[in-house]
This record gives sequence, C-alpha cells and structure tokens, in this order.
Amino acid sequence: KLKPRLSLNDHLNILEENIRRLLPLPPLEKLKNEGETEKDKEHIHFLYERSMDALGKLLRTMMWDNVKAEDCQEMFSLLRMWLVSQKEWERERAFQIAAKVLTHDIEAPENFKIGSLLGLLAPHSCDTLPTIRQAAASSAIGLFCIKGIRLEMERLQGLQEGLQCEDVQVQIKISSKIAKIVCKLIPSEEILTFLEETLDGLETLNPTCTTACGTWMIAALKEQGAALEDQLLEILGIIYYHMPVLRQKEESFQFTLEAISQIASFHTDGVVTSLLQKPLPFDRDTKTLWKALAENPASSGKLLRVLTKKLESGLEDDLAGMDALAVACAIHEVVSTGIPVTGLYPELFTLLLKLVSCTLGQKMPTSSLSHRRRVMQQGERQQIADPCRLSTTTLKCVQARAMKEGLAKESDEGDNLWMLLHNPGTHHTGVCALARSMAVWQHGVILEIMKQLFSSLTSSSENYRITGTAFFSELMKEPVLWKHGNLREVLILVDQSAWDPNATLRQMAIRGLGNAASGAPHKVKKHKQIILESTIRGLYHLARTEVVCESLKTLKKTLELLTDRDVSFYFKEIVLQTRTFFEDDQDDVRLTAIILFENLASLTGRRWKMFFAEEIKKSMISFLLHLWDPNPKIGNACRDVLITSIPFLGLQELYGVLDHLLDAQDLPRARDFYRQFCVKLAKKNQEILWILHTHSFTFFSSSWEVIRSATVKLTDAIVLNLTNQYMELLDREQLTTRLQALLQDPCISVQRAAEAALQTLLRRCKEISILP
Repeated sequence: KLKPRLSLNDHLNILEENIRRLLPLPPLEKLKNEGETEKDKEHIHFLYERSMDALGKLLRTMMWDNVKAEDCQEMFSLLRMWLVSQKEWERERAFQIAAKVLTHDIEAPENFKIGSLLGLLAPHSCDTLPTIRQAAASSAIGLFCIKGIRLEMERLQGLQEGLQCEDVQVQIKISSKIAKIVCKLIPSEEILTFLEETLDGLETLNPTCTTACGTWMIAALKEQGAALEDQLLEILGIIYYHMPVLRQKEESFQFTLEAISQIASFHTDGVVTSLLQKPLPFDRDTKTLWKALAENPASSGKLLRVLTKKLESGLEDDLAGMDALAVACAIHEVVSTGIPVTGLYPELFTLLLKLVSCTLGQKMPTSSLSHRRRVMQQGERQQIADPCRLSTTTLKCVQARAMKEGLAKESDEGDNLWMLLHNPGTHHTGVCALARSMAVWQHGVILEIMKQLFSSLTSSSENYRITGTAFFSELMKEPVLWKHGNLREVLILVDQSAWDPNATLRQMAIRGLGNAASGAPHKVKKHKQIILESTIRGLYHLARTEVVCESLKTLKKTLELLTDRDVSFYFKEIVLQTRTFFEDDQDDVRLTAIILFENLASLTGRRWKMFFAEEIKKSMISFLLHLWDPNPKIGNACRDVLITSIPFLGLQELYGVLDHLLDAQDLPRARDFYRQFCVKLAKKNQEILWILHTHSFTFFSSSWEVIRSATVKLTDAIVLNLTNQYMELLDREQLTTRLQALLQDPCISVQRAAEAALQTLLRRCKEISILP
C-alpha cells in the first residue's frame, strides 16, 4: 500500500506483468524435473507455491483496496483469458488465484457486479481437474458473500466437497444443485450479463463445462424468469445472436431452445411477439424455435392461443399485412409438431380462411433480410411472393390436424382442394369443397364456425364476402344445420348477395338458395318469393354462363318442391328464359335447361297449358336435333322431354317412334328416325311439321357438326312429308342456297346429308310440278 496511491493503469501494468510471467509457466511437475537434485526440486516447489500465493495476495490487495467497482472488475478481468485457457494447468492457476481474491470475508464496493463473473466462473465447477472444480465453486459462492448476500453455506460446502468425484454425471448433478440454490439470488438487473456470459461459454468451453453452462442458464431462468419482463427483448436478442454458432454444437443448441421455451413459460406473449418480428420467410433457426416452443409443455398450452389472438388482431379490418402472414407461418410450424387444435379449431379455421381470402391475388415484397446469412429451404423465397399460397399451406396443415382429431374429413377434391383455394379464378370452388369436408356431425364445432364466419356475408372486402357466401352456400344443404343453426338469417343475406354486381358472388348466392331447397325443403314455400325472384334474375346474366347455370339448377331444385299455384306468377317468365339456353355452348347449361323445361310441364296448371303447348312447338326442333348432341346425357334428356311434351300437343301416336329410342341400346340412324317421326307427325299435324321447318334455318350454321348434319337430315324428312299446300309456301330459293352452302362443309357427313336433301327437295318440287 503505497502513498501516494498508484493509478489504475499502474496497478494494471504491475498485475499484468506478474500474471504474464507466472501463469504461462509449464506444469509444476515439469518445472520440478528441471532441478538436478531433490533439494532443487523442493526449492522449485517452494518458490512456485510462494509465487502463486503472492500473486493471489497482490491481486486481492490491489482489487479490494479500491472504492470503484469498475476498477475492481477491470483488474479481475486480467485473469479472464487464463480462466478459459485451453491448457488445464493454466486454468488451474487462474482459478486458484480467483478463489483467493473472491473468498475470505471480502467486502466489495457497493455497485460491484457479479452477474458476468458468475457466468464466467460457475460452469468450471465441472472442469477436468478437481482443483479447478473446487476453486470455481468457491469463487462462485464467494461472489455472493462479497455482496453481502446470505447463503446456505453448510449445504453449499457439502456440495462443493462432492466435486472431487471424478464421475462427470455426479459433477453435473452437484453443479445443478448449487445453481438452484444460488441462481435465485442473482440480482435481477444482472441476469442479462450472466446469461451473456453463459452463452459465450456454450460456444467455447469443453463438453462438460458446456453442459454446466446450460444447466446454470436454465436454472437462472427458472428461478427468475417471472421478473424478466423489462429485459425480455434484450435477453432474446442475445440468444438469437448466438444461435447461428450454437447450432454447430448440438447440446449447446438444445440448451438454447430450452432457454427460449423457459422464458416463454413466463412470458409467452413477449416471446411470440419477438419471434414474429423475424424476417419472412422464417429461417431454419426461427422455425426450430417455434417447434421447440410447441413441444415444451410449459409453453405449448398458451402458444397456439396467443398466436390465434394475434391473427385475429391482424385481420380486424378484413385486410391482411405482413404481421398476419408472420402469424400464419408461426401457426404452421406450431401445428406441424402435432399440437392439438381441438379447443381452438373453429377460431383457427375461420381466421385462416379469412387470411386466405384477404391475401387472394396479392403480391407482397419480402422483409429485409437480417445481416447474418439465412439458410432457406427450397421454395421459401417464392412462397412469400404469393401470400395466399402461404396462408393456404397453413390452413392445410390445420385441416390435416383437425382430420386426425375427428373435426373434419377428407375433401372430395383431395390435394387439388388447395390449388383451387389459392387461385383467384377457382377460389370459390375450393371454398365449396372445403365446406363439404366439414364434419357436420360435430354440431358444436360447425355452429361455432358458422357463428364466427357470419360477419363475412356483410364484409367490406368483396373477396371475403365471396368466401363466406361460398362456404355457407354448401352448408345450406345440410338438414342438420338447419335444425341446430340459425340459417334463416343467412338465407336473407345470401338472397341479397344474389343481386350483387359481382358475378361470382351472385353465382355462390344462387347456389346457396338452391341448396336451401335440399337442406330445408319445408322452408321453400315460405321463402319462395325471394328465392324465385333472385334466381330468375340470374337467368338474365347472359355474360356469365356460370350464373345462368347456377340459376337453372336452383330453379330445378326449387320447382320440385312447389305447386303450379306457387309458381303461377313466375311461370311464363321462367319458361321463356329457360328456352333461350337450349343452344348454349356449355353442356351443363344446355342439359339443365332441357331438364328444367321438362319439369315445368308438371307446373303448367290450367292457366298456362295453352301457352306451354305453344312453347313446346317452338322448342321441339332443339329437342329433336339434340337427340344426337355430342353429350349423350343431353340426348337422353331430349328424349325424356319429348315424351313429356307429346300430351300437350295431342301427338300420342309418336310414342312408338320415341319408344324405339328408349328401347334401343344404340341410337338409330338419324335419317331413319327423322323419317319415321315425320311420317307420323305429318299424318297428325302438318302445322307442327311446318313449324319445325321454319325454326330449322338457324341450326344450319351450328358450331357442332353433328347438329348441322342432324338439321339437314331432319329437313330432308320434313320436305319429304310436307303436303303440297305447305310445299307451295316453302322458300325454295333460300333452302336451296343453304343446302348448297353445306356441300362445302368441312364435315363429310354434312356434305352427304346436304346432297341427299337437295335431291329430295328437287324431287318433291317436280312432284308438284313446281320448278326449283
């Protein structure tokens, strides 16, 4: 103790010089072997012991004869590099000195910090030499003593003595017990520096010390985790910083994951918020962290609930941003671990379906990447460019889990469902398939989903309205949901959507009205006005075939449940509109229109019988020609509608010809059938034969070659059976011109039919002595 006092730099220079000369010396046994005699060896041993003791006293005196905590710590830091030396004899000397400095009733300055030193010293309680283990434990315990913190000294001294054991597992067990006793006493404001030091140790120390590092870190988080809320982001930031290096050491990395999970058990929301700020797409480390949280019983119970709430918050305005997408990514990682979804399924399902809807067709830029290198799995960069695909992937994961838990069933579309769902052009089709995969026997689950999805029907987002309407449109055909759920309100809102300018929304709404007839047939009469008016209006949407087709199907389902009196007011309009679609390019539209027309026969009543008979006359040409429609289903429908229509025209004699169509396994030749048909018709009603002729001209230019061929063959049969009176009314020039044009038709059968029809026309004209 010199007067005047030496400066800090002088102290540091003196200490550094002494440490640098003493600690790097070879091991004591090697030094002793340099002596020539036993006396020389004893002298070397004596000098070594005195030197080590002197260095310890020197450092102890210089450190604690100082009122500045920062100066004390700077002097002790001169030992730091030696405490972690790769040479165990250097570590042994450093720990012997440290033990002398930190024990023996020392009183440290008031603001002396022990967190970092504890993280540095404590893991070496599992070092390779018993002398190091003993000194490390003494030093760690001494840190608390010099701060005036009372410890269970007797118990700790007993544990410390046990560290002489050479069994590594025993050492780790004892170190863990010491950690549990003292970690609860670490000043909370120093936990951060303690954790930072242990994380450094996880990167650099030998295996047993690494295990001790992890053990002490977890112990501190268990004991003090609840009080770390204010330091949470800093602690997590330090852990994230170390993860890329720690991943290279499996045991160290597992301790890191356990640390995050331990923090999450106290502060789930904070940890989730922190992880959600990671750049998208999540890198491998972030994905691993989410899975670790999901697999940890202490945090898994809260985790999915917290994520669900955050997703709900991110979609409040029926808009989706990067925050909602990040939550979806997290949910995917969590659910893919096998965590149960039963308790949250209705909410999760509706929110993810909403996210799919709100991201439909969007393109979003990726977040800026972090400065360190990020390992991306194949496809991740493309995935974020299509947020809807990402949202759909998460929904698919949740649905797969729900199926295992009996909450949903396999979709009839299989994996194609997810392709349909994320494509803007087929999204509504995918939603319908998804709705069909709902397990309707799970009343509570489905009713909760319906309750949460109800707001979609009036959403400000057009996409979300389409999604909700498509979903409900499928559910409306389930009688059990009409029984348990309040679908009457849904029906009213769906009806309003049937008048929406958006064609897809109208289509889905009209489908819902049709499905209501299947799900609640007893409700159809009560609501027939809103159903019929909305559906009939859909028949005028000529620019969108899908709306027309849906309207025709809905009318078919609805009319089957109504009487002629129920339909009377709308009958004429329905018939006239239905007739306009017999020649539609879409098979589905043609087929449905023909079947609907047949159904209308039973609803004519007395008032509309004459009207319907006249419409049959105008329509018969279509039915006759489309017997040979490219789609065989339409041919069968035309046969059925002809059989139904005959009584209206008083042509029962034609049943025989039509029965031939019914009985034959293969269709007869068109020419033969038309000639038989026209022979019978000519005898009964020449007027209808003439009407068939006058309505046939438009079919000469049909886009279907089989229809062009059938038209020519029917014309041939008509001309052959017209009376002389009607033959005189025939526009021979026009008919000849049309038939001659068809001689150049690309289809050979059309050419031959036209040539035969021309010959028939010429012969009939000669028969009545009228020049062509």
